[in-house]
Amino acid sequence: MKTVRSQPPAAWRAALGALATGAGLGVDWGLHGALVQVPFAPFALADRIVRLTPGNIATYMIEHLQHAAKLLLAGGCVAGVVGGGAVIAVLAAQRPARAASAFAALALAAGLLAPVGFSAWGSALGAALAGATYGGSLAALRTLAVGRARRASPQPDLARRRALVRLGEILVVGGILNAVAPLLGTKSGVHLLDFARATGPRRRPFPSIAGLTPEVTSVADHYIVDIDVDPPAIDAGSWLLRVGGLVQHRLALGFDELQRRFDLVSEYAVLTCVSNPVGGPLIGNSLWEGVRLRELLDAAGAPTRAWGLAVSCADGYTAGIPLAAARHAGSLVAIAQDGQPLTADHGFPCRLRVPALYGMLNPKWVTGIHVVDTPFVGYWAQQGWSPTGVVRTESRIDTSERAQAGQPTWIAGIAWAGIRGISRVEVSTDAGRSWQPAELHEPLSPWAWTQWAYRWTPRAPGGYLLMSRATDGLGHLQDTRSRPPHPSGASGYPARTVHVT
Repeated sequence: MKTVRSQPPAAWRAALGALATGAGLGVDWGLHGALVQVPFAPFALADRIVRLTPGNIATYMIEHLQHAAKLLLAGGCVAGVVGGGAVIAVLAAQRPARAASAFAALALAAGLLAPVGFSAWGSALGAALAGATYGGSLAALRTLAVGRARRASPQPDLARRRALVRLGEILVVGGILNAVAPLLGTKSGVHLLDFARATGPRRRPFPSIAGLTPEVTSVADHYIVDIDVDPPAIDAGSWLLRVGGLVQHRLALGFDELQRRFDLVSEYAVLTCVSNPVGGPLIGNSLWEGVRLRELLDAAGAPTRAWGLAVSCADGYTAGIPLAAARHAGSLVAIAQDGQPLTADHGFPCRLRVPALYGMLNPKWVTGIHVVDTPFVGYWAQQGWSPTGVVRTESRIDTSERAQAGQPTWIAGIAWAGIRGISRVEVSTDAGRSWQPAELHEPLSPWAWTQWAYRWTPRAPGGYLLMSRATDGLGHLQDTRSRPPHPSGASGYPARTVHVT
């Protein structure tokens, strides 16, 4: 007897397609976590869009949306793929094989758009399994939605039961894949040799103040800004750091060889983003561990009169670093942060830490360092940001916005100035009309931030505008002029209103 098939309305087919897309993307995400060669299709599409976005538009999005810009782009690309899956379901719901092939083609096209770091076979594998999952899920969901009436069958619900089993199998496989993926990360077998661990100086006691930023930023709390929606997942076993250009000896160093060949050191140092607004959160102070960059350059026989370095990264990012900054004692080829190998978000297996310069000139996922004799214009410099990126002298107020009249309270925060250090911090409680010196906590290193505190007793209730300003180790006062982050870093005095009751 011929089977009678019913066709759900277009809206239902679209909804089923969206659900099936979720299953397909779930498998794609799990494969992406388990195999570094497999891209996650929507994020690959988003990363390509980032590379194609004109510099003025990218700058506008950064200044107005900051981190939300990438989140919106990533969400939009996921929504776009889900929409594509819905359209495929409307057009080919009754042909699961054709629907699966169409979705696989969509995922493959998006995956192949990934800027770098993924293989063609990885894109094909991810797309094939995502397409198969999509097709199987779509068929199962459609059966559950409309059923199959077989006139001669004594058990008309058998098809529904089979669909439930199929859908359950898909969900179980996807769940196992996503659970196992983190265990198959690229850091398996990574070993850090012993470091000459940095020790802070002997210091006078400093008050414990609620709300004051800790001296050391944890890896989890450290800010992350880069051009990638999806950070590269690099296999440390096959990774090489190549040093070339105007050198006498070209180097190609693996992760273990880098550690064995050079002395390993650690330094406390501030890292801050050029797009950080005055008093903003895009800053961290960590213990960075690795090899002194100047020792690497000396081993390669780099000339001391070159312009600097042209640095290339696994994600296609580039940066130009002047030689004076690169050869500074605090500049590292960093492979660890706060005692642990770098996370993928922070540049595993290797990044440069150049404390004189903003984060855009501290590239992550470094694969090549080339010594050049003419200025090299890196990624963000091509987008209109400063090619030099020297960190400005800055301060920030951290403490609360309420106080009581007649009761002493702490005004406290942090200050930093790249490699110049901080010699003085002053606080104003009357909108800048008068200034009082703050107590300084000696920093953990010359390149770490300095905690500061001022004990204040407000005399009467009301609103008070607090301000702070720092003086660096060369005697230069924090710039009072108000500037936006673009193109060379924000400037001006941080201000905070305190309500006194």
